[in-house]
Amino acid sequence: MRRFDPRWLIVLLANMLLWWLVCLANNLLADHSIHLYLGGLFIVYASLRLDWKHGVTATVLTGLMFDAMEPVPFGTSMMLLGLVHATLVYGRQRFPREGAVFGIVVALLANLFLVIALSFLMVGANPRPGEAWLRIFVDLLASQLVILAVTPWFLELQAQAMHLARIHPETGRRVSL
Repeated sequence: MRRFDPRWLIVLLANMLLWWLVCLANNLLADHSIHLYLGGLFIVYASLRLDWKHGVTATVLTGLMFDAMEPVPFGTSMMLLGLVHATLVYGRQRFPREGAVFGIVVALLANLFLVIALSFLMVGANPRPGEAWLRIFVDLLASQLVILAVTPWFLELQAQAMHLARIHPETGRRVSL
């Protein structure tokens, strides 16, 4: 009999918490015309620490959560997050997967790719696409600064959630406290 392995659920719940905090921050920053997009941060832990099956499950469900809340065609965020996740899983044996510094670098690069990809996909819907790029650049700069500050906390939050659940993130085996 198979036992339930909640690694993907733990990561998804942490992502939902971060999504809620980002939505609150965006609500506060709306008066200043700044929008934070932290998509690269949502996939770092799942891509670097979880096995492929649980990582892709958490990433796809996170992408669907983005698609339900963001003004993009449904499935766009899921496909882009899945692409970044697959790229990171493919290359993660070549890099140190633990530690906040590498997680910050990965989150910054992943977020840069996601913002550029979404911008190229969606800028045509803007009535003045030429003027939208400055706004995108300001939002990207603000988002990258927030990722720089928040990534160590978020990676530790997910690691501590796995520790409290007594699950090793890479193997799924029970560990003693």
